[in-house]
Amino acid sequence: MKKEHGGFLVGCQFILLVLLAGSTHWLDLRLLALPFLFASLLLAGWAIRVMRLGHFHIRPAIKEGAILVTHGPYRYIRHPMYASILLAGLGLLLITFSWLRLAAFFVLWLVLYLKLRIEEELLARHFSDYTSYQKRSRMFFPWF
Repeated sequence: MKKEHGGFLVGCQFILLVLLAGSTHWLDLRLLALPFLFASLLLAGWAIRVMRLGHFHIRPAIKEGAILVTHGPYRYIRHPMYASILLAGLGLLLITFSWLRLAAFFVLWLVLYLKLRIEEELLARHFSDYTSYQKRSRMFFPWF
């Protein structure tokens, strides 16, 4: 994947998230979904606190003056915001399950993975120590 595909992937990501959230039957909220939704919010909040709100970029790109953040959740996982989206998507899927929604969740995972690949290539080119950071951290979750 190339950097130019980033905008397309972002569009796909938002369409899939709207599809999952919009087709959720919120009145059928299940206890099983709550830990995933809560973990999603906690992880996103922690990542935003560590990274600072104005330093995020939804397209796979490196902002001018960027620094490599390797503390907070980034100590364990390289993409906590993507992980947060996946946790929320899983929670939404557990509230209202259907095979179509499961397919949408897997396509969302694939879109995020493709975005991640572009981003990691850019980060490796920009930061000389990024490959060593990759070796001591995981992509989405500490065990994955």
